[in-house]
Amino acid sequence: MNRGIVYSLLVFTAAMSGVNADDSTSSTSTRNAHKGVYSSKHGVVRTYTIQDRVRYQLWDYKWKPDPDQPITRIVVNIGAQKVIVYQGDSVAGESPTTTGKPGHDTPPGHYAILVKDIDHKSNLYGVFLDANGYVLSGDAKAGDTPPAGAAYDAADMPYYLRIREDGVGLHAGYLPGYPASHGCIRLPHAFAELLFSNVSVGTPVDVVP
Repeated sequence: MNRGIVYSLLVFTAAMSGVNADDSTSSTSTRNAHKGVYSSKHGVVRTYTIQDRVRYQLWDYKWKPDPDQPITRIVVNIGAQKVIVYQGDSVAGESPTTTGKPGHDTPPGHYAILVKDIDHKSNLYGVFLDANGYVLSGDAKAGDTPPAGAAYDAADMPYYLRIREDGVGLHAGYLPGYPASHGCIRLPHAFAELLFSNVSVGTPVDVVP
């Protein structure tokens, strides 16, 4: 198979794999493919199911702060499973979140950031790993006896912003689309990094039902 045919097949595969486009976009992309040229400047729109968003963690978020102004407040809305970041009355950022599951509910209240730790590990929860590093149990607790041949590994909580003395805080983590944490406020990794880099110890955090 010559290089021109291979290239055309690759272009066709890239254009068709999981991409939804309107009729004009499809015809334009097809014409360009026949010319041996592929461009992504024709309004191609990719959509994801909720299952794909969970599986691949493709959560949308907004981050548009004024670089000359400080973050003044963070609001965690449990009912909406959303975090909103403010500069005064202006919304600087907005993200989905995962808060505490039943029995480990995230407590509403008026708090402030007490500690910032970029590479935090949980002192309460983690996983049991086998000798090859595979997870045997994803709901282990510190102090539990691991199965034979397994080891306990504390849960990673990167970009951790502690707001309560009992350890509740905001951090990067897995979002399944519903409350599922042990009380912490999980954020998409990229958003957690941005938030961590732009807030200070003492920044108010309001957790509302």
